[in-house]
Amino acid sequence: MRNLPLLAAYTAIALFRPGPAMAADAAAVAKIHGGIVDCVACDLRGADLMNTCVKEHDLHGADFDGADATLMCMSFANFTNASFRGTDLSAANLAGAKMDGADLTGAKLDITSFLGTDLSRTKGLTQAQIDVACSDDKTKLPAGLKIHVCR
Repeated sequence: MRNLPLLAAYTAIALFRPGPAMAADAAAVAKIHGGIVDCVACDLRGADLMNTCVKEHDLHGADFDGADATLMCMSFANFTNASFRGTDLSAANLAGAKMDGADLTGAKLDITSFLGTDLSRTKGLTQAQIDVACSDDKTKLPAGLKIHVCR
């Protein structure tokens, strides 16, 4: 009984702490998890997409803001004008993906594969992000950024 006030305080913190402001469309997330992966302009904000695959599919205009896309297979998919603001793309494979107009502001790109990907018309991409991602001589970057080759 002596710890009752402490238990009440922890319970209040757990129940009333602010949750993520982003909420994905559950049907869109289910499409991705179910392998039905053309998802044009779908709302995937804050979704857990870890280890899913959208290879060679159309997700142009999709909103991935704040999502966990760790280990996601995204190669050769169309992400034209998609938003990845604050998205965790660690170890995701975006080799050959279409990224024109995609916003990568604040995205986590640790060992993300951009082999052969044209990133020259993306928004928000920084050298710090590129320095922890994997590129090759076919990767195209915005002016002023230098390729980082993983070995």
